[in-house]
Amino acid sequence: MQIRTPKKYQGVQRRSIIGCRRLSLYLLMLALITSGIVIILNRGTLAPIVQNAVYDFIGQLEDTAATMAVPAPTPTIDPSNSLVEANNYWLGGALDEATDLYIDIAESMPNSVEVYRRIALGLINESRYDQAVDYGARAVNADPFDAEAWAIYAWALDWDKRATEALGKALHALELDPDNRRANAYLAEVYSSLGQSERAELLLADLLEAAPDSAEGLRARGLIKWNRNDFAGALADFQTAYGLAENMAFIAIDIAIIEKDLGNYETAQEFLQQVVDADPYNPHALFRLGEIEVSFEGNPAQALRYLQDCVDLNPSYLYCHFMLGRAQERLGSIEDAAASFAKAIELGSLNPQHYYWAGYSQILLSNCTRAMAYLEPGLRLARASVPPKFAADIEAIIPDCDPTYIGRAALEDDGTAG
Repeated sequence: MQIRTPKKYQGVQRRSIIGCRRLSLYLLMLALITSGIVIILNRGTLAPIVQNAVYDFIGQLEDTAATMAVPAPTPTIDPSNSLVEANNYWLGGALDEATDLYIDIAESMPNSVEVYRRIALGLINESRYDQAVDYGARAVNADPFDAEAWAIYAWALDWDKRATEALGKALHALELDPDNRRANAYLAEVYSSLGQSERAELLLADLLEAAPDSAEGLRARGLIKWNRNDFAGALADFQTAYGLAENMAFIAIDIAIIEKDLGNYETAQEFLQQVVDADPYNPHALFRLGEIEVSFEGNPAQALRYLQDCVDLNPSYLYCHFMLGRAQERLGSIEDAAASFAKAIELGSLNPQHYYWAGYSQILLSNCTRAMAYLEPGLRLARASVPPKFAADIEAIIPDCDPTYIGRAALEDDGTAG
């Protein structure tokens, strides 16, 4: 049984005419109307305040958007491991691998003058002389008071056939350090390039008396002897220099060239193979190996392998393109040979021999128009050279395409043409 307890009677509650919510809405509307009236009546005073507030808000939005758009900073690469690896390659004679690694880390070590100096030396070793000049200049910028930086800069300019410019740089190196071995040796080479062999010899005599173990000085003296056809004396200096600096491949190549010129092809190949074993990308060594196989050993197929590697790895080394053409011509691939000769000239060759072979290959292809495009400038280069090498060879094949050319050219040279 459920007992119900009646609730106390409270009467009927009446609803208020104006509720609280409606009252609040009325008050808000009244406040907005009042604010609007105040703003209108005082707009001259309030407008700048509102405008500045809006501009501040927009500026905050722009700053936020710009911050969101900036990419996250990339972490700085630590070059330490690459530097150790590059140094090991350098000391082992693999200058090409070392140079590539030094170039990779150079930007993260902008003040390391030693890195830039080694890059310049490595590029000289690879016969990339214009780039060597650039990195020589960077070495100087990294430390304008480093005598060896100025010396290497001068040496790069000398290799790039800019001996006049090199002279000032080498002299400045000695101003910074009069006893610097490298600067003295490179200055001697610059003097030799400028035809001042006596000054070079005097400088080297003083250098080698004070420092008989200067590899740079011995090589410079060897170059002077070589220019005087003292092959035995040059060879002795080069061999001593190479024993002191076995990682400098260009000294081994100097030895190989003299041995080749003396007819000692096997010895020359041994030195060149040492270079390639340590530095498989060395274009000068690959070129010389190919040259010996084409011109002296009579093995163009072996030459083709060396020279194809050379142009694949060093596509701007024009001498390998030329010698590759010689190997291809010996193997009967005339079209390929013509393309290789043309590439050597396209890369800037001014050697009359290269123009002779470029023209001759086009004659073999029955293309006299293209042949004459090489033979005419080649003949001008040959006649201007001292002695005039290959002029007679070019004159001998031009009549195959134009029997009247030689006579007409002679008249023009004499100024008697009608």
